[in-house]
Amino acid sequence: MRTFIGNNKEYVPIIKRQISDAWLCQLASGTIRIQLDFEEYELVSRQGNMVFFIVHDGQIFRILECSDDCELHIFTVSHETLITLYPHLGSEANARLNSVKFVTSVNMSPEFSQMLSLDFQQLRLMERSVSLMDRDKMYIHLLIHLYLTFCNGIGKVGSKNGTQSFNIMNCFYELFSEKESFCHRDTKFFADRLNITVRYLFQICKDEAGKSPKELINETIISEITHTMLTTKLSLQQISLKFNFPDQTAFTQFFKRNTGMTPSQFKQKYK
Repeated sequence: MRTFIGNNKEYVPIIKRQISDAWLCQLASGTIRIQLDFEEYELVSRQGNMVFFIVHDGQIFRILECSDDCELHIFTVSHETLITLYPHLGSEANARLNSVKFVTSVNMSPEFSQMLSLDFQQLRLMERSVSLMDRDKMYIHLLIHLYLTFCNGIGKVGSKNGTQSFNIMNCFYELFSEKESFCHRDTKFFADRLNITVRYLFQICKDEAGKSPKELINETIISEITHTMLTTKLSLQQISLKFNFPDQTAFTQFFKRNTGMTPSQFKQKYK
């Protein structure tokens, strides 16, 4: 994530140089004037009403000017991630997104803007907690939600059940901002925290992310474990205790089952 604040001459113009990448942007405050291919637009965020927009791959894009009170957050989505992402969206969603040259939340209802705000919050959380080697893998299910929110917002459609699923998934992801959550690997713990049944959580995760809650929980915990291994001097025994494993053998078995290598092999290969 890159953050730009104010009309700093060192920042402007901001240019998307990798045409094969996409940008997910959040204008938290202020005004910006942008150029997309050969057309110019002005976006304004007033009184806390943030503006969200996508710059698709293949588009030439630059930010020409921004106000002194501008606060802009930019997330880059790599070409490799997009190749994985687009098939998950389906032909209808891809067609709808591609039918609008500039995809923005400006004309969307507050409901969709709120969902986009939650998705961007989760992007920031995941970026801080996920190691670089797992970043694209861990982002993909959240990116699916974000792109589909843009898609539904453009069409001004979205069922009550769809909105509820989005909200539950966002709450599910937000649980991982709590340190306590990394000590639990039981789906029932997360279902209880969300006040839903295990079966309903399974259905939502499968429908929205294409994975079971257990798979998502394990992926997130493994990502946090690998991040801890790469960025701290804690021993494997200390890490095992930190993540509430009954013993180091259970920790090693869990890690190998989810990564294909033991914690020692991982440290030797990457640290």
